[in-house]
Amino acid sequence: MSTFSDVESQLKKHNINQIQICYVDYSGRLCGKLIPISEMKSIISKGVVFAKANLSFGLDDHFADDAIFLANTGDFLANPDLNSFTFLKHRPGIGRYFSNMIDESGNNWNGCPRNQLQKILKKYEDLDLKVKISLEPEFSIFKKNEDNFEPLSFDGMFTMSGMDKIHSIWQKLYESFQSNNINIEQVGKEYGPGQYEATWKYDEVIKSIENYLNFKDFVKIIVGEHGYHATFMPKPYDHLPGNGLHIHLSLWDKNNKEISCSDNDEFPLSKIGSYFVAGLLKHSHSLTAIGCASVNSYKRILPGSWSPAHICWGNENRSALVRIPGKENRRHIELRHGDNMNNPYIYLNTILASGLDGIQNKLTLEKPITEDVGNLSDINNKSSIKVLPRSLNDALSFLKKNKVFRNHLGEVIFDEFIKIKETELRQFETSVHLWERQKYFDVF
Repeated sequence: MSTFSDVESQLKKHNINQIQICYVDYSGRLCGKLIPISEMKSIISKGVVFAKANLSFGLDDHFADDAIFLANTGDFLANPDLNSFTFLKHRPGIGRYFSNMIDESGNNWNGCPRNQLQKILKKYEDLDLKVKISLEPEFSIFKKNEDNFEPLSFDGMFTMSGMDKIHSIWQKLYESFQSNNINIEQVGKEYGPGQYEATWKYDEVIKSIENYLNFKDFVKIIVGEHGYHATFMPKPYDHLPGNGLHIHLSLWDKNNKEISCSDNDEFPLSKIGSYFVAGLLKHSHSLTAIGCASVNSYKRILPGSWSPAHICWGNENRSALVRIPGKENRRHIELRHGDNMNNPYIYLNTILASGLDGIQNKLTLEKPITEDVGNLSDINNKSSIKVLPRSLNDALSFLKKNKVFRNHLGEVIFDEFIKIKETELRQFETSVHLWERQKYFDVF
């Protein structure tokens, strides 16, 4: 879409009178402003003003310790990508554009996660490679019972009774997805009480990420309007299964042929696919800090939890960090340990940086794991298989030393992300939790 008249036609078609101009902050929150369409022409040429200081905020809207962006550091401009239009069917009259951050001279700003992701995608294009992805998020639906939350239902995994419990919710969600070409392939009742999972058709990286951002937003809003509460939190309760985010990825050549996998059932990766996966394994400690970016995340990725806790890959092996699912043309690379509390532009940047490191340096891939490594306990574990970081602090200690990620994210994003997460970690460590009172209050 290249002209203002094209934009006007699109907005008129959907009876849009206001537009959300959106970006995602370093913590992963969808942010933006609501703009009347009378301002649209000016916005296309100049962008929407936001304070850079917002990007140094944590989830509590307070500055991270030693933040670089403060009240005196000026603004960035959100420049809408006119190809990212979203029709908010559940919000009549409202549309949405995702944006790139530019500086006040009109140049792409290196503090923008979307800009930096586009740069690494260009590096793949320079190698005559195209990346396609799909994202597979899990979420849980709860109902309020006085002061407590209870799962919407206790129906079993893949049961149709579990799907029937959310029939009216899913119908409204499905209409919103269809209106934006989010092509749902399947949705099902997941393992946990009140837990669900959906997948949609793969697409180019930026489009898939923004499908995912819309998916999460639609689920939170529409479930809420039905009187329930949806959460993508990694581990809402210690006795319930956690919610993950699986990344499905494949590499394609300039002739649009998939080239990351092979027809060999024993070693189902091509040479370039094996390099890519070797890069994922090499950088998995640092990837965990980006993809599992909360203290809560590490209560999910534990042995025996149906979430990967070990650094390995396998063919059709759901216990492995990297799985190669499917047969023949269904084969692709699946990274399984991330969750939904991250900035997906930053996460995909580091996934692609890992793979690119593997490709450029022709890293050697170890043999696939055939056993269920989820049964390997941290206690008396004699296996040679390495484990993922067991805490956010451990994961950040690896990330801070990762020069590859610093290079591809840029120093602005890399440094501020770490500051935000270390501040969040200190807040957690200095808070007194209910568990502590229950354990110690009466005894001592």
